[in-house]
Amino acid sequence: MSPPGDSVVVFGGTGTFGRLLVEEIGACTVVGRSTGHDIRDSGACRRALKGARVAINCAGPFQGFDDTLLRACLAAGCHYVDIADDRAYCAAVRGLDAEFAARGLTAAYGCSSLPGVSGALAARVKPARARITLFIGNKNPKGAGAVKSLVGGLGQPIAAPQGELRGFRDGVVVGLPAPFGPRRVYNFDSPDYDLPGADEITVKVGFESRTATALLATIARCHLPGADMLASVGRLFSWYGSSGGVVMVEDLKSGRHAAVLARERGQRLAILPAVYVVRALCGAGAQAGARTASEVLGADELLAALERDGYTLVEGSRDGGQAEL
Repeated sequence: MSPPGDSVVVFGGTGTFGRLLVEEIGACTVVGRSTGHDIRDSGACRRALKGARVAINCAGPFQGFDDTLLRACLAAGCHYVDIADDRAYCAAVRGLDAEFAARGLTAAYGCSSLPGVSGALAARVKPARARITLFIGNKNPKGAGAVKSLVGGLGQPIAAPQGELRGFRDGVVVGLPAPFGPRRVYNFDSPDYDLPGADEITVKVGFESRTATALLATIARCHLPGADMLASVGRLFSWYGSSGGVVMVEDLKSGRHAAVLARERGQRLAILPAVYVVRALCGAGAQAGARTASEVLGADELLAALERDGYTLVEGSRDGGQAEL
């Protein structure tokens, strides 16, 4: 179901993820820097939101964003959805929970792989010692904003419930669902660290290109400049591998785990939580205030929707193996 074209405004709709989201939603209004709009410009945001029901923010990287668009949504009486992966920005959205709730509006944040899909999986596993893994297939295009965000976190401190970690350090091998199998992954900063429930949380990321993964680990360890180097490696090896990916949550205490497997079109998986939330907000609505995708939709409902869209839910335990559902 597509919403009316004038009811949804997509900021950053010409970027790597924005284009995918616009393709899924269908009728919508796309705004961005190329059309003279800047989400740090209050007047431009308010003009773009005139008459809109839902605003979607895909204009990453989210590091350093202020609350201009959020405030403009409050003023316009407009729901807000983003695909943010930055902890500080997601915290800023949560900080406006009471104001959105008072207006009867929803601010849905992090409606992507992390913490959107991972949050739904965590609700399924209920981990006490959580390890969350994002694995990205080599043929998924790497947007400039995503590369900049990743490189900016290399070697940087990460505040976790169990103490400080460092970005892209502490490599471990995790057993991903077939066809990917055992892969080495490294620390990654994510809004998942701030979500309640686990006494210990580590978030890991890895890439199908073992060369790119090893290069990132070297950059993190040696404090080398890396954005241009990584982009070059990505272009050089972009011909091989898959466009799939995995989001997996494990409880290292009980051995239980659950994963969403994309055999192809892994980037589409990353924007589908936002698509589902937008459809909900254009329909019957959702509970007002700052919410994650699984809080808006329900964790089981979100995972079921991903299965209907062709992705595979895998669950199991360390002793009992794993089964596709």
